[in-house]
Amino acid sequence: MQESAADPDELDLALIHALQLDPRAPWSRVGTALGVDAVTAARRWSRLAEAGIAWVTAHPVGLLQTAAFIEVDCEAGEVLATAATLARWPHVVSIEHTSGAHDLLLTVATPGLNALSRYLRDGIGTVAGVRATRTQLVTRAYALGGDWRLGALDARQLEQMGSPVQISTGTVRPLPEVERRLLRLLCHDGRASLTELAVGLGCGLSTVRRRLRSMIADRALVLRCDVAQPLSGWPVCLTLSAQSPADQLVAIANGLATLPETRSCAITTGGSTNVVHSTWLRSLHDAHRLELLLAERYPALRITDRAVTLGHVKRTGRLLDDEGRSIGIVPMDVWTDPVEAARAAGLSRSGITGG
Repeated sequence: MQESAADPDELDLALIHALQLDPRAPWSRVGTALGVDAVTAARRWSRLAEAGIAWVTAHPVGLLQTAAFIEVDCEAGEVLATAATLARWPHVVSIEHTSGAHDLLLTVATPGLNALSRYLRDGIGTVAGVRATRTQLVTRAYALGGDWRLGALDARQLEQMGSPVQISTGTVRPLPEVERRLLRLLCHDGRASLTELAVGLGCGLSTVRRRLRSMIADRALVLRCDVAQPLSGWPVCLTLSAQSPADQLVAIANGLATLPETRSCAITTGGSTNVVHSTWLRSLHDAHRLELLLAERYPALRITDRAVTLGHVKRTGRLLDDEGRSIGIVPMDVWTDPVEAARAAGLSRSGITGG
């Protein structure tokens, strides 16, 4: 676990916002936007990253071949142990300990429906502590966590940083092994230098530069800057499950994606609802205000479930402590067999331990 560090100040939050706009922006441009020199910007980032307060990572565009939200009911007293087991599995992208009708909310990505079926049956369903699961399949993501912004930069600073360089939604395509290895390296440090990446891949600088540019241009990967939520000024995560009439579904999802509180918004199928909307809020009091806003703008949208995240165990491959700080990494590899990957994790609390 990283050593403790002071909570981020206004300059730190502005720095994080700048890297949300362009995760690999040169320190000279970041420093100019923030009114500091490049060395100060780099030093500030190093402190934040070493303390686990903020990090830059990478993931496949859209996170899906087949993506799903899985609600997990746990045996009494087994919630945290069950979450710790599942957190080591690379196809379990995120884990939230929640209030409401379920104990854990998982975001999972697998190579297809058959793989997801096996994962539920022979993987997640065998973990000690899992009592029941319910699954909703993502048919389209309208916003992902990497699209969310802190709101710490003013208009001048935003102009100096330029337009965001990427869009997080899309469809995963197969990647050759060298690009999958590059993606895993960027999961650990999305700001790793070309030299560091070349050493990790065992190839030349020109090859790394070409591959990385190609993957970004082809939207094969997304780079994103994340922050420890309790220290962000937006400490409450509220996930709303809702039902929309089919003829209004796309318009409503597009509208929800534009709200400043929105972390993610997806259309789903295979369950009792067809919209899952995750938000970050300033306080619990804002939950009611948000629902009033949604009722006014989208009267046809019927909220069927509300879950407040009591703690993030894992977010987009990052293992988190009770303060939301990054304490470890489980790189995502959504193309491999999920049950075999879980077995490879070698976790004794799971019924699928072994080769």
